[in-house]
Amino acid sequence: MRPAWRRDSWLAQEQKDDEAYVQRSTRYIDEFRARQKKTIALFSSNGVSLKAAEQLLHLPDSMVEGPQAIAKGRKPLPPIDELLLAMGEPFPEPGWLPAAYSLLSQVTHSTPTGLAHMARYVDGTLRAHDISPEMLALALDVACLGSARLIGLSYLLLTRGDDTATVRARS
Repeated sequence: MRPAWRRDSWLAQEQKDDEAYVQRSTRYIDEFRARQKKTIALFSSNGVSLKAAEQLLHLPDSMVEGPQAIAKGRKPLPPIDELLLAMGEPFPEPGWLPAAYSLLSQVTHSTPTGLAHMARYVDGTLRAHDISPEMLALALDVACLGSARLIGLSYLLLTRGDDTATVRARS
């Protein structure tokens, strides 16, 4: 399963025209509907009543639900590598974000590469469970990028896409 921040960043990425944004939004919402439908079917096939399964995934009344039909010929969201490449497009080093994600996940999942970055000798003493300076720097880079994305998305959500702050920043 892909974490939501990658899907949200992909959705909010600037598009060349309104039609491209509508297509991307439809693809995004259809993915949600397909996952919801699949999860309800999984629950109900494992002994949970259909009504209870639907109720578990029912959105709150404050949310506006549009049509529930999934587009014919639905295209799933791009794979993680494509999402990461798209997020890293504005940076001068092509492909740095997928590489960073791969390295950081090595530490997260305790692979041999990750473990090598979690143990080192300093003045003849083993220091285990301390992240290497290189991995710490990479984690901070990615954290800064993630924070910037969250601030940008929060701005869009809180202002409902109002351009006032953008216009003021440019003048």
